Amino acid sequence: MSYLVRKVNKAKWFQIDILKDDDVSADALTNCLKTTNNTLSVWRIDNEADLDSAILAIVANQDHLDTIDIVILEESSLEGYNINIVASPGETPVASLISAHRDLSQLTFSKIHDIKNHIVERIRNDKLKRYTVASLKKILNSAIERGLVKQEDLKESLRKKI
Repeated sequence: MSYLVRKVNKAKWFQIDILKDDDVSADALTNCLKTTNNTLSVWRIDNEADLDSAILAIVANQDHLDTIDIVILEESSLEGYNINIVASPGETPVASLISAHRDLSQLTFSKIHDIKNHIVERIRNDKLKRYTVASLKKILNSAIERGLVKQEDLKESLRKKI
């Protein structure tokens, strides 16, 4: 089973107790599911053991090194909602991961609602993960050591933090 990884803000999803209620705050939707050209950016992995690859793709393109939260989505479940999942080159300095990027495309309000429901389900199933600055540094430094990304390809503000 394949998964799609999206960076989210955990605090926004817990403004209302989503473990007991199906409703979520408007901030969760407008902050974490903000679309561009009716698309959402995600990173595809083949299994949860590959999660650090998606994290690397995300964090290597950031300006700053801060704790992040991600949600692990089931690709097949989103396809079941008739969400279009399109391969598109990802914005990351990790060349080997550019092709792992996907766009959830042609989104409408109804499809955003379906994605919201899937995220709530995944959070309830403990598929919301937090990565601290220390763990992100470890992932970045390991990638540099293994030659997956060159330190000089990272943004200067990020290089100063690792």
